[in-house]
Amino acid sequence: MEERTSPPQTFSTRAAARILALSPDRIRYWVRRRLLKRPAIVGKGYQFAFNDLLMMRMAKELLPSQRHLGPVRRCFERLGRLLTPERPLTSLKLVELDGRIVVSDGGIRFEGDSGQLLFGFSPADGMPRDGDDAARSKIAALSGEPDAEDQTDLARLVRIYNTMVEAEPANPELRMRLAQMLEQAGDLRGALRHYLHAATIMPGNGEAHMRLGIIHRQRDEPDRAVKSFIRALSCDPGLVECHRHLAELYEQLGRRRDALRHLSALHRLTRDE
Repeated sequence: MEERTSPPQTFSTRAAARILALSPDRIRYWVRRRLLKRPAIVGKGYQFAFNDLLMMRMAKELLPSQRHLGPVRRCFERLGRLLTPERPLTSLKLVELDGRIVVSDGGIRFEGDSGQLLFGFSPADGMPRDGDDAARSKIAALSGEPDAEDQTDLARLVRIYNTMVEAEPANPELRMRLAQMLEQAGDLRGALRHYLHAATIMPGNGEAHMRLGIIHRQRDEPDRAVKSFIRALSCDPGLVECHRHLAELYEQLGRRRDALRHLSALHRLTRDE
């Protein structure tokens, strides 16, 4: 219990550089260029919070060299304005693709600079074509500007998939898709129920357990979230998002050694990719 109330751990520039296999000069350069928010200064050096390390890891993936820093900084700033204070930028996945920064949020992908949707749900995924409207509503929700017509389309898709699940209750793929749409619509209780069904039907599916963990985090149930993420990693140790979530959760719970262990795994897996 004492660990949970201890102050958050901070890291010096050299400690952060050692953990992330970066040079201290590169980290200082990112701070000077405002890619990273200005950290606290203790004595003559910077002190970074754990989430700053996650931001550095993301920056390292997007910037294999020091070139083209401006577009990445503008993308960070834009997304930071769109997200709510409770949701950090590191909750999204950003990758560089053909010179563009692509943002992934659940099953939705869009350009970080323009917000243009790259793809939504498709017939190949077993979804109706107008699933693209549901995907657009997800992006609108990120910016705080939901579109009424898109919300109507999402509700219609939920009704369609509810009917399909009633006809095939033991179909885990249908359960997963319905749960994703309910999650998108803000019905966390309904999403949790269908993710649980899917995980029961296919207990070895790491994705199902990972989605359960994400729902538990959104419902402010950290202990249950940790259990789900650990179960997901027992099914698939390569689930990068699970390591990220566990790193953040363990830091919040004061379990710093475990947080660093998953941050190291996260760094190793993204480096190997």
